Amino acid sequence: MTKNSSNGKSETTEPAQYEVGYGRPPKATRFKPGSSGNPKGRPKGSKAPKTLLEEALSSPIIITEGGVTRKIEQREALFKSLVAKAIKGDARSASLLVRLMEQYGISDPNGSDPRKPIYIITGVPRSGDR
Repeated sequence: MTKNSSNGKSETTEPAQYEVGYGRPPKATRFKPGSSGNPKGRPKGSKAPKTLLEEALSSPIIITEGGVTRKIEQREALFKSLVAKAIKGDARSASLLVRLMEQYGISDPNGSDPRKPIYIITGVPRSGDR
């Protein structure tokens, strides 16, 4: 490399052995061995959202069904409540339940074809309807 000095003469110097540029920070500002850019890092006790959901659905809950107290997982209670809401006439629950039945190929206990359409009638018939 050439460099102009203050007196007008040019001096030649050796090129630096280490050039600073993209992806090559100055050596003085690099992370020291054994350290990183995130010194505190992820806390040891923190869990991924999938793990948290799995634990929440797996935790036991006590229910009373038909006068009998039982301990079941919350995921099972979730499906039981979905079926109960669908039976009571909640359209969204019924729609979701039908989609789940189709997805898993669940038919009625009589052995009918699961691809056969299921009609859900909601509401109360009026006196003129029959």
